This record gives sequence, structure tokens and C-alpha cells, in this order.
Amino acid sequence: MSSTATLSSSSSVVNDSNASEFDVEEEIEEVEKQLANLNRDAVLFVIDCSPSMMNDEDSPFKSAIRCASTVMMNKIITSNDTDLMGVMLFGTEKSQNALEKKHIYVLQPIDLPDIHRIIELNDIASGQIDFCQEYGNTSEEVTLGDVFWACNDLFNSLSSKTIKIKRIFLITDQDNPHATNPVLRSTAITRAKDLFESNIEINLFSVNKSDEEFNFDTFYSKIIPKDDFGDNLHFNTTKDFNVLLNQIMNKESPRRSLFSLPLRLFEGEGLTIGIRGFSTIVERTKPPYKLVHMRAETTRLAETKTKWICADTVQELMAEDMKYYFSYGGEKIIFTKEELTKIRDFGEKGLTLIGFKPTSALKYHYNIGHPYFIYPDEEQYEGSRRTFAALHKKMIEKDKIAICAAKIRNGTTFTFVALKAQPEILDENGLQIQPPGMNMISLPFADDLRPLPHQAEITPAPDTMVDFIKPIITNLQMKGGYNPSQFPNPYLNRFFSVLQDMALNKDIEPETSDATLPKYGAISKRAGDYIKVFNAEADHQSQEIYQSQDSESVVSNRASSRGSKSLASSQGSQADMSTLYESGKVSKATVVQLREFLNNVGIKPAKKKDELVQQVETYFSSLA
Repeated sequence: MSSTATLSSSSSVVNDSNASEFDVEEEIEEVEKQLANLNRDAVLFVIDCSPSMMNDEDSPFKSAIRCASTVMMNKIITSNDTDLMGVMLFGTEKSQNALEKKHIYVLQPIDLPDIHRIIELNDIASGQIDFCQEYGNTSEEVTLGDVFWACNDLFNSLSSKTIKIKRIFLITDQDNPHATNPVLRSTAITRAKDLFESNIEINLFSVNKSDEEFNFDTFYSKIIPKDDFGDNLHFNTTKDFNVLLNQIMNKESPRRSLFSLPLRLFEGEGLTIGIRGFSTIVERTKPPYKLVHMRAETTRLAETKTKWICADTVQELMAEDMKYYFSYGGEKIIFTKEELTKIRDFGEKGLTLIGFKPTSALKYHYNIGHPYFIYPDEEQYEGSRRTFAALHKKMIEKDKIAICAAKIRNGTTFTFVALKAQPEILDENGLQIQPPGMNMISLPFADDLRPLPHQAEITPAPDTMVDFIKPIITNLQMKGGYNPSQFPNPYLNRFFSVLQDMALNKDIEPETSDATLPKYGAISKRAGDYIKVFNAEADHQSQEIYQSQDSESVVSNRASSRGSKSLASSQGSQADMSTLYESGKVSKATVVQLREFLNNVGIKPAKKKDELVQQVETYFSSLA
């Protein structure tokens, strides 16, 4: 056990401005960690082992096994030590399940991920474990209702009450099971509905066969619900590992809301719906290290405790001994923690609609805080999805934003937010790129907006240079635009790669690829000739400007020399420059004097003073 002792003043009073432990605005990462502990996720991979799924070396079955291994490894290396995961196979010759159903093999029960499980999955995917010999596969029809029953039994065997999210990742290429047996077909539909009633979600990842595409409407549309504003629980893919992995990873991270609030649309008439707020983008960092105790018989985590010690009495301070104060009029106004909570807490928590404005009224620089994504919550108020969907549709049609007064948590003050609706966008594989919902953007108060500092005037480039740069920009455009997910952080990639290799007892790779480095070969191939022309013209333009400025300075210097016999004009002559050279003081001359001298002796002046001095000294040394 390790402890931290912190000294306090003798008055046992803490300035509220430094009392970070009392700050009610918790960091997003800490909130997500607390939510993960209270809302644990359990995922069960259910993989079809029929002959059509195992038809070649790079089979859909092996891709599914590798996906399960990748998801499990991702949970481990990101310190996600609360979620559970399991793997079930159906269509195997051998059977292993608590219900003793045929052709169903529970490869890994739902439990915490560990390295041994990953190694087992990797050995199956690589062929080190002979699947046909160890488990076998059958061409007999597998009762899908028994598969769903076995899934329900596995989830019911979990004793933890903190498991709030239960999901099945079903990977199969059979789009019409029990086509000739209406009894088994009806049983499968009933079992699937039982799963949804038990809050167990079925996510279907369908695989196309070599000769036909997967038809979702044949059977699975009857067991996977859809609504106007619901989630897409069906993903059609190929046997390609990357496509399947992207779809699974997109659904793997459970959506844990940061807050759940009522949205009061018309407060006077009592129309209120429920919403949930999510953090869409958070910077990914290395997981925090943990202190471990190594001197015991077994390695275990060290517990850390913090104690507050009075600096005068050296006595430990309890929570009730700590007070908070604000300085006012030279005095310390002392409050208890409960009193501060009451001062800060006023009004009901939630969002209250004030009105609507055109989307153009929402300026880019208004986004000064962390934005959230809000989604309807049917658990708070029935009909929230329908009402939210109708509001969402009209806001997009009329190009409007909603202005609301928001209080996200108790103990915080009200702020004004803008709700901006965004439509759903899917890629060519049916993978969701942008979900439907609304972005909640905090609006600044007047004091938050400060005038921009004075900007120096920029001389626009000549039209000829603009014409030269256009083909360079055109040929270096990124197809599909900039996608941040295609440029991972090389430092984090290296860290997680080493962590993974060490966990699996593999040789550590000497280096990892860095996608952020420019692709010089592609740049040269696409726009190399245009860049050369642009650089040549830029040098020519710069030379002309430089010569123009140089000639103006010479004319100005000659004019001043005719007006008066100053020291500067006399040093510009060859005789005086020779005197400076002989005394070793050429560097004392000004840039204008050096350039004038070099022009008079027929030498083209350089750009920097050091080079000008060198030219003058070289000239006199050549005369010696």
C-alpha cells in the first residue's frame, strides 16, 4: 500500500479556487471511466462454422476468428478491464454447451479477456490448431433456435449486476435458415424475440457467398427490429478481413452516455422527451500505468490513499475538518462543502427550448467548448424517438438550429447551447460514417468573445503565380477528402505495438509505419513538373523584386550623397572601403554601402551581409 500525505494550513481552510477535488466539472475521461464501471459491456461472438464459411484458406470463418482476437486484444491494451467477451461456434461436429444442444460449441465462455484466450484464437486462425480435427464441422442443419437459447443461457449465467449492455455479434452467410421447416423457423424467431425482451441485442454481420449475395429480407428482417430513428443492427460484408473488422470495431465500442436529460420542447404544455449525451471524439492517450507490489508471493496492485495533515499539529484531517473559502474585502468567507453545493445548484437539470434560428447564425468561432452528440432516450419518456425524429427531420428541411438553455449536471450553472441536426451518412459498404442525431454546441457569452489581434497586411501574389499554383493544388487533392482515421498517431501505434508483442511473447518489431510522413514519390509523380516550373518562376519574380528594391536604395543613397558630405557617403567610396579592409573592419560597413561598392566594381551583390562582407574581402585579396 502506498500513501500520500498532504500538508494543510493550521486553519484547515482550503481556497475554493484550488480545491480541484470539489470541481463538479469532471474530465470527460474520468466520467467515461466511471460509466464503464457502472455499465459494463458483454459481447458474445457467435460464428457460423458451416462448410460454405470454411471453403478456402482465407475463409470468412478465419476472418471472423481474427476479428474476435483483435477485439479482445483491443480491450486488453486499452486497459478496458471491465467489459466481458465470449466466443461461441455453431455448425461444429462436436458439441460443448450447458444445454447439451447438438452442433453448438462454446469455445470461450463470457468472461474477462486474457492473453491465453487471444493465443487460442490466433492459433485457430493461423491453422496451428487443426479445426476439423479438434472441433469438426457438419453439413447438417443446425437449429438456430437452439443457438439463440444457448446464447441466452450464457448471458443468464453472469452474476454481475453492473452488466448493462449485452450484445451478440452473429457472423453467418446463411440468409434463409429452416426454409423447409416452418416449425424450426418459427421457434428461431420466437427465441430471437426472447433475447430482445431480455435486453440482449443481436448485431448481424452477414457474409456474401461466392455465387449470391446475402438477402436480409428473407429471414433476419423478422428478428432484427427497425424504426424510423433506430440503430442499424445489420452489416453486410464480404469475406474480406479488413471490411469485416472495420464494421465490427465500429459496433464494438458500446455507446455509454455521459448524461441523461429531459428536453422540454414546450414547457407550458408539458411536452418533454428524453435525450442522452455522448462524447464523439476524445483524444486517445496511453493508458495510465498502475503501481504493483512485487515483494509478495504474487504480484498484486498497490492501493493508493491520500491523507491531509495539518501543518501545525501534524494531525490527520477528516473530511468534516475541511472548509472552503472565498476572499472578499480582505477577509476569508468560509463555507462548507454542502453550502457551496447549494449556492451553485439552482434550477432543474435539463434542456429547455428557447427558439430557432437559421443555421447560418451559428458561427464557426462560437464553438469554444467541448461539443456533445445527443440522441433520443426512450427509457425516460415513451415516444421520445418519434418526437426527436420528427424534430430532427424538420430542422434539416428548414435549415434551422435550436437554441436551448442547458444544465447538464447538478451543481453547475446554466449555459446556452445550439442544437444542430445532422443526417445519417453511410459508405459504399453500408458502414455508418455519420449517425443521425444532433450536435450540442455550447454558445459563448459576450465576455467570452474577444477582439482579434491586429493582423499584418499581406500583399497578394501576382496573377501569374496564382496560375502556376493551381495545377499543383489540383493534382495533390486527396481522394475523398482528409480522413483523420487514415493517419494514426505513430507514437501511440508504436506503444501499443510493443505492448502487444510483449504480451504475446513475440519479437518486438524494430519500427512501425508512420502514415503522417509525406509521400514524396506520389507528390513528385503527380505534380513534380508543376512544382519545378513554380519554383523557377518564384525565383525569377523574387530576383526582379530584389533588383528593383536594390536599385531604389542605390538611387536614394546617391541622392543623399549629393546633398551632403556625410560619413556614410565617404565610406561608400572605393578608397574608404579599402581603408576598412586594411584595418579589418569591413563588417562595420552597412549593407547599403557594401552593395553600392560591389555594384561600382562590377560584382553582383549577395543577399546576406555575411556574404557581402566575404565578397568585398575576396575582391581586395584578389588585388594583392
